[in-house]
Amino acid sequence: MKPTDPGEDFIKGMVIGILLVVEDVKEPLPVSYNDVAIVIEEKIVMRHLGDVPNAFVNLMGLLFMLNLDYPKEMKYTFEVIQRLFMGIGVHSLKNKLLS
Repeated sequence: MKPTDPGEDFIKGMVIGILLVVEDVKEPLPVSYNDVAIVIEEKIVMRHLGDVPNAFVNLMGLLFMLNLDYPKEMKYTFEVIQRLFMGIGVHSLKNKLLS
């Protein structure tokens, strides 16, 4: 079976990720993106997020709201980001969401 969308090749096997869609890449880091999307378990769950920081914050929110485990290979990376950079622990996040 052939994929219907060429983007499906890029997300195959992706557990969690941020997908950046660009055209005519002529520089190492493009200034603008055609689309920024969140991928969870090989499915694009959110699109048109504008930029990477916005996509990342939305990804963290989805992980908490859907009560998903961090990918085993990146568990400690996500935990450091959650606690140090975002300043939230399990109990403080629950309190913030319920307030």
